[in-house]
Amino acid sequence: MKLMKLNFKNNNFSLINEILFKIFYISIGIVLIIAFISYINTYKSEKNKKLDELSYYVSERVRVDSEIFKLAEDNSKVFQKEFMKLYNSDIKVTKDEFWSYYFVDSQGATRMKKEYFDGIYTKDGNYIYGMSSFIGNNQKVDDADFQRRLVLSIKVLSKLGPAWTNRFPNVSVAFPENAGVLFYPGELWGLNAKADLRMNELGVIKSVNKKDNPERKSIWSGLYYDETAQKWTISYMHPVDFEGRHLITPGNDVYLSDLVERLIEKSADGTYNFIIRKDGYLIAHPNNPDDGKKLIGELSMDKISIPLVKEAYGLIQKNVGQDYNKVKIIESKAYDSYFAVGDFKETSWYLIRVLPMKNIRNVAHLAAMKVFIEGMAILFTILFIVYYVIKYQAERHLMKLRQAAEAVGRGEYDKVAEGKIELPMELKNEIGLLSRSFYDMSINIKNFKENLEGIVEERTKALEKANNELMKLSLLDGLTGIYNRRAFDKSINDVFLESKMKLGTFSIMMIDIDFFKSYNDRYGHTSGDEIIKMVANTFKDNVRKEGRVFRYGGEEFIAIFYNLEINMAKKVGEGIIKAIQNLNVPHEESPYEVITVSAGIAEYKNTFNSPEEIIKVVDKKLYMAKGKGRNCLEI
Repeated sequence: MKLMKLNFKNNNFSLINEILFKIFYISIGIVLIIAFISYINTYKSEKNKKLDELSYYVSERVRVDSEIFKLAEDNSKVFQKEFMKLYNSDIKVTKDEFWSYYFVDSQGATRMKKEYFDGIYTKDGNYIYGMSSFIGNNQKVDDADFQRRLVLSIKVLSKLGPAWTNRFPNVSVAFPENAGVLFYPGELWGLNAKADLRMNELGVIKSVNKKDNPERKSIWSGLYYDETAQKWTISYMHPVDFEGRHLITPGNDVYLSDLVERLIEKSADGTYNFIIRKDGYLIAHPNNPDDGKKLIGELSMDKISIPLVKEAYGLIQKNVGQDYNKVKIIESKAYDSYFAVGDFKETSWYLIRVLPMKNIRNVAHLAAMKVFIEGMAILFTILFIVYYVIKYQAERHLMKLRQAAEAVGRGEYDKVAEGKIELPMELKNEIGLLSRSFYDMSINIKNFKENLEGIVEERTKALEKANNELMKLSLLDGLTGIYNRRAFDKSINDVFLESKMKLGTFSIMMIDIDFFKSYNDRYGHTSGDEIIKMVANTFKDNVRKEGRVFRYGGEEFIAIFYNLEINMAKKVGEGIIKAIQNLNVPHEESPYEVITVSAGIAEYKNTFNSPEEIIKVVDKKLYMAKGKGRNCLEI
């Protein structure tokens, strides 16, 4: 916006333009400060919001996607309960009943008959399907208890398996004697297994035997790829013992391809997930820098070429304990990101969600830019309005004042005093006040022109006398060395007038030493004076650049905060109260047992007509603080 100059003589830079430029520069500064504060506040707010969303997302993902693992564990416990109910009953299994399910093939392996896979009605009216079973050719089957456990497992499996395969591909029962029973309608496993297969010596089945698992813990296998199903799979095995003997091991396979694909999805804003095992193996990652494809499997840290994953694992090792239930937020300064870590306890996996910090900064930048643009738009609108208001309402009056000033400058007082130069004295504003004052001044100069030197001498003497009197006046309190009540009265009047003229704002804080009279009675007035000095110095040290401290009277002190926003004034005030309490000066007559203060803060408002009004408000706040038990701040 191009600011026009008023057409005064000699092309002098006009007062109006000077005022407008000052408003412009001050307003730009204010807009920049507000934009900066907006950036800081938005950054903090957006950071907290994003981290809360991040924590909630990971927590929900872990909670929801852990259900399948918990369900597998619960199913195995249900199977154990049903099996042990039958096993501890008086139900007998004859050899004929056992061989009604099984046959021995040409290679010596014992297998379940195919009709139990295709579907068959039993004598008791139950329909069995999808079942297969295999006993290796190295295992004898003539033991009655072994036969009974196999048949009872078939009964439980045929009962529970159909209901469970809506969430699991199969339900299995392994035996320590190299045997297994499987409900798996999609695969005729029992007839296809190799006759010399040693199941109880391999993998996760071996890991639940008593020799390899003396603690008798349930086991989750590592992640492996099921070539038959073409899906990533993990298996759960739950050993069941009775009277120190291993009976069976029910279990489930869990297909994880869909879950893993969902967990490592990458968002458009750069946020993404990856999964690592607690012992340092990468399970899944959405982006492989070498070929641009997703990584799924188990890769040790020394085989991973993704530095961020190694950084995340190192930070997790330092910051995440072995047992924790909440999502852990970890900051990575090296990669300018936050990591949210969730724990799949069943599989010993960490789900890590990566949030780039630039996402937070971008939101803060946009908010600050919006504030700046809107602020500048408002600023230029106000400047335009102010310019035209001043131009057409103040310029002609200021021109008359200028003419009068030039006449006085030439010694032509009569023109002003006799009304030859008309002044806008009728205006009820500052220009009118100035005009009337100028007119009175001209009359006085005219009347006392002849004895001007005497008047000047008289005024000079009066000024010297006033200066001498001011020199004699002490503005400092004799006991504490801080400003006294007289200094406060002058300062509060000055800052109040400036605030009324919208040149700034202020707050005041009044404090009073709690139970001071009882302290004097208990410890003596000399100690009381020392307390007043200690409180005064602590008050002054904590206010510092924020304002000025005065002794208001007795044990009361007051501070003026210049251009300090109320929340910051509150923060400073709370710090002062805490600092005085932390002096730890004993006071046996106080319920706090140490010297404390009560305080009130009041902020300047345009509705105040005099300094006394804001002093009354802060005094009221002080007594409200005392009414709340003292040693506190009331705003």
